[in-house]
Amino acid sequence: MLNQGKLTEALEEYRRIVQAVPAELSARQKIAEILARQGQGPAAVAEYVEVVKRYAEQGEFFKATALSRVILTLDPKNQTATQLLAELYAQRPGGGTVPPPLPGAKAQLQPGAFGSQSSLPPSEQPPEEIALEELLPEAEPPLPPRDALPQIPLFSALSTEEFVAVLNGAMDAKTLRAGQAIVTEGEPGTSMFALAQGTASVWRESQRVATMQEGDFFGEMALLSGAPRMATVKADSDVVVLEFPRQSLAPVIARHPGVRAGLEQFYRERMLANLMRANPLLQLLTEPQRAALTKSFQPCTFAAGEVVLQEGAAGEAVFLLLRGQCTVAQGATVYAELVEGDAFGEISVLTRLPVSATVTAKTPVVALCVLASDFRTRVLINPEVNKRVQQLASERMTRTAKMALAADADQWV
Repeated sequence: MLNQGKLTEALEEYRRIVQAVPAELSARQKIAEILARQGQGPAAVAEYVEVVKRYAEQGEFFKATALSRVILTLDPKNQTATQLLAELYAQRPGGGTVPPPLPGAKAQLQPGAFGSQSSLPPSEQPPEEIALEELLPEAEPPLPPRDALPQIPLFSALSTEEFVAVLNGAMDAKTLRAGQAIVTEGEPGTSMFALAQGTASVWRESQRVATMQEGDFFGEMALLSGAPRMATVKADSDVVVLEFPRQSLAPVIARHPGVRAGLEQFYRERMLANLMRANPLLQLLTEPQRAALTKSFQPCTFAAGEVVLQEGAAGEAVFLLLRGQCTVAQGATVYAELVEGDAFGEISVLTRLPVSATVTAKTPVVALCVLASDFRTRVLINPEVNKRVQQLASERMTRTAKMALAADADQWV
């Protein structure tokens, strides 16, 4: 630990930096941290509030949100930062499109800022000497209007009251070292996360399959459905994450039903985005075409044991499984199981060929579906998809013909 003398020396050095470069938020944040360690709680809170304000106004929502939790640990009654974030980022009248994130300060959150929740120790050394004559004072940029700030998934769907309730009662901020697992494949999912700082990697069966950046959410499927984690997420660098535990969300949802609606909307949008990104046909669509198709999906439900698609029948719709499980069978042979996040029915709809297998709800099922005519209208407008669909139809008809010939030959053996 730095002694009081070194803390005072470091504090003065950081103040000199901020005086020369007012937009240097990492130095200002460090001032707040040192003040807190010196026992100057009100002064520390005032500095943290200013840092939160700057981050929030520059579009750095997740950094600002993480630091708002630090303020509440120092002064649980101080709602200044939380109210500011709600004012800027909660639900906006009339909705509207989501503008791109603003370019803003990319200063790093200080890992030691989260006290006992942090697994990273605070810096033990004062900053290196900086020649102030080499630094020119920076003019602070004008503040962007509220409509220019990015809308944040989930949060911008909440009312101001719901937004404040989630930040105050349903969220924790934590830091982890590079290499640490944030969630582990196969374990029960009890939390959802947002990456506030750093990068993380997604691993499935010991294979790295994706990289996550600041602002990415993960874990919502396991949180909302109760299913085991489908992947492991590891910190590539020292990271700050926002965690939303189920046990903390439950009482907030009980008091604010709109939070559940916001979570459901968020989950639906995330699942559709995953479908558009992962499906070999749909990933060929342009962004406007994907957006139009996404709007066509509507919720539908099936009771356990109900047939969703019948082998040999015409394809009537395309489905995306949100809740529950389905079995897939050809004849009497059950050979696959569909789980949350799986899509089915698109090939028979697009090729206009009979459904190749029967899909039955194994449990009560909630899905998103789009009628065959709407799906074809939205998808076949893309010439690349149209070309690929014709190839798939030809391949399937050839395969069916070969199977029929083989079956016929077996009768004469």
